[in-house]
Amino acid sequence: MTIRRLQVIILTVVLAGCGNIQGQLDNEKISSLNYDTTDCAALIAQRNQKMAEVSRLTNGAGYQDPNIIVGLGPFLPDYRTNNQKQAGPLQGQVDSMTRSIDRRKCAG
Repeated sequence: MTIRRLQVIILTVVLAGCGNIQGQLDNEKISSLNYDTTDCAALIAQRNQKMAEVSRLTNGAGYQDPNIIVGLGPFLPDYRTNNQKQAGPLQGQVDSMTRSIDRRKCAG
């Protein structure tokens, strides 16, 4: 085994152990079924509150998943800013709540 291959293997192991970004992004996706038992009015209020928090954390720009080169997600560390890391799970909740609201045809 050459030195170059050994360096690549070590780098891959180190990066994979740092908490990869793809795993974090996957954890931010939530099933909308979790919200189907919540009253529509309460769910809309919760969603609006979380949307406002996402807006605050992103300075009004809204949250967008980072662009990751296909195949490298499991090996890249989570390089997002602290605000982006906080906004990601909130956006996942907002998306799930919106799907539940739309599916149940809640007025609002």
